[in-house]
Amino acid sequence: MPTFLPFPRAVKAPTAGLAVCALIFGSAANCAPASTAQAIPSAASAPAPPLAAGGAAALTSASAANTAAPPSNAGGAPQLGAQLPSFLSVDLPYPVDARPRAADPAQAAADDEELARWNVGGSSDPNAISSQASYHPGTRVVVDTRPAKRRSGAPPLPPAKDLTYQRVQAQARSRGYWPFRLCFERGQREKKGSGGETRVAFTIGTRGKVSAARLIDSKLGNADSAACLVRELLKLEFTPAPAKKLRMVAAIQVYPGDAELPAVPDGAVVATLPSGEFDPEAVRARVLLKQAELEACFDEARRLDPALWGRLALSVILEIDGSVHRVSEVESHFPNASATRCAQVLLSSLVYPSVNGKPFSFVVPLRLTPVVAAEKKTGPEETPSPSDVRADAGSD
Repeated sequence: MPTFLPFPRAVKAPTAGLAVCALIFGSAANCAPASTAQAIPSAASAPAPPLAAGGAAALTSASAANTAAPPSNAGGAPQLGAQLPSFLSVDLPYPVDARPRAADPAQAAADDEELARWNVGGSSDPNAISSQASYHPGTRVVVDTRPAKRRSGAPPLPPAKDLTYQRVQAQARSRGYWPFRLCFERGQREKKGSGGETRVAFTIGTRGKVSAARLIDSKLGNADSAACLVRELLKLEFTPAPAKKLRMVAAIQVYPGDAELPAVPDGAVVATLPSGEFDPEAVRARVLLKQAELEACFDEARRLDPALWGRLALSVILEIDGSVHRVSEVESHFPNASATRCAQVLLSSLVYPSVNGKPFSFVVPLRLTPVVAAEKKTGPEETPSPSDVRADAGSD
């Protein structure tokens, strides 16, 4: 029975893969993901509306098929009303529409899935999407293969030591997962769809390479995505090389995850940014001046909801002199509106380094880590890591 590939290994970013990252204005952006949040019951409250700096005085600081199971309170989870540390961190800021992203497409997709989970976050609300047992933030991929219809007089099944049909399926799943997923996600960013199954007939030659592949049918709404699946299947190689050609049919099912795909940075925007004028470290240092007050915002929210966690990305629009024109939430859907508004007030009260004497917009990403990490559960199949695709030939 097909099983959706789970989240945990999909976002296990290798150290080497994080070394390659977009550079913004000559300052290396920090691409290392924060500690991966585990699946904790969550709620996505309506995000607070954009906050103009002029209205700051009127506000007071309000007093992401196999996922991990929610934690129980048996391990000593904090109770309602307890005084809790905020575990709040400030990620390196970056210009709007220029989020740093790994250069390797598969690593970038894995990082995007982790970011999508953080952007949804969680709370104690049992009705929230991330509280559901079926919650899976990342793209779902299922690959099944079978031999093409056998004609009478066809050669017998491959011997046990050869490239068996079971080994073909195991390797198609392992080696095809990231290429197939990237095909779908590129298409989703162009034209959103509900996903579906694509069937492809292919032939494995005696050198283990796919010598031919043709589309049988596809339920994807994007024809380019279906064509991409065929091209990627053509690139696969199987071991050991079969003694005779194997004619197979692959059923590739791809469906969107429950969390929205993070936007890909706009290359044109990055190319036109004034090099050297925006200093992410200096901006973060300015935000850290409000660290204690920011923590108080989230401490109060977490006092009422100990399971609260997530990422809050705030867009700060600067005036020419570095004062704040407007602060609003972008990218994320932090599940506590009062903490969001409190953080907006604090960020709007700061004066930041002017950027080339012109209005400028950047993102300040805040992360509230979970107090209690959920226990990991690994399903019968694991998502291959981008830099550690399994070469397992499968078993008979």
